[in-house]
Amino acid sequence: MLMIDYRGIEALQMVQELQNFELAAKKLFISQSAVSQRIKALEDHYGEPLLIRTLPYRPTKLGIQLIAHYKKVCLLEEEFDLERGEVSQKPSISIAINRDSLETWFLDLIAEQKDIFQDITLDIIADDQERTLTYLKNGTVSSCLSTQKKEILGGKAAFVGNMHYVLAASPVFVKKYFSSDDFQDAPAIKFDHNDNLHERYLEKYFGMDGSSLKFHVVPSVRGFKQFALLGYGYGLIPKLDILEELKTGQLIQIYSDKTWDIPLYWHTWSVQSPFYQNFHQDMVRLARKKLSY
Repeated sequence: MLMIDYRGIEALQMVQELQNFELAAKKLFISQSAVSQRIKALEDHYGEPLLIRTLPYRPTKLGIQLIAHYKKVCLLEEEFDLERGEVSQKPSISIAINRDSLETWFLDLIAEQKDIFQDITLDIIADDQERTLTYLKNGTVSSCLSTQKKEILGGKAAFVGNMHYVLAASPVFVKKYFSSDDFQDAPAIKFDHNDNLHERYLEKYFGMDGSSLKFHVVPSVRGFKQFALLGYGYGLIPKLDILEELKTGQLIQIYSDKTWDIPLYWHTWSVQSPFYQNFHQDMVRLARKKLSY
């Protein structure tokens, strides 16, 4: 049986995570050349490249598999140390989550569930819900919230609920621009230049191409809502984030019968670690409560 070179995989994972050989060396308390040598030795062992050495550094398919395996082994080692009472630091849980979930219900969950979160360290990556699964596949995180239903190889997924988005704006804005369904003059709001949710909404419900509309680009969940409240534009906002504003009339749902629902699934690895599995069972249970409004 061939022994797996975990020191080499650790170096590979550290370069991928930090995107810098020098920083990886400092983190591992070895020289920069030693980092390169460990990765090269690993590549010689498997007879193929494991890292694409142009920025941004990216592991190859086999590199991704090795990093994911290494992360699973680290989780099992942490579990073993917990059982023996030999933990020198808090266990770490890494999560990739979409920004809307992070800045609405997930932060509330962390504040409310201190018994779960106070004994761990969290490493959170915020990205689009359609890209978060990539972080789990390449071993960057140990769990993620994704729109993808299909489980990854060696993993499992649980449906936690739908994120409901409503088209909303201030009363003054609605009166000014929405006396008819003519969207051409009404400035919209989008999160960033990769955000095409607004266009997809207009295509589904109105059969129109929204790419030519005027957009404010506001890459902040709080700022997005603030732009709508101030009457600068209208946009698709998580209903969970504006329940109070809808209730008080600060914002109006423009089309009450036209919501956009995004299904969310909690993905994890199928690792035989009671601590890891118990934590994520709690996450699924609590997320379902938060998304069941």
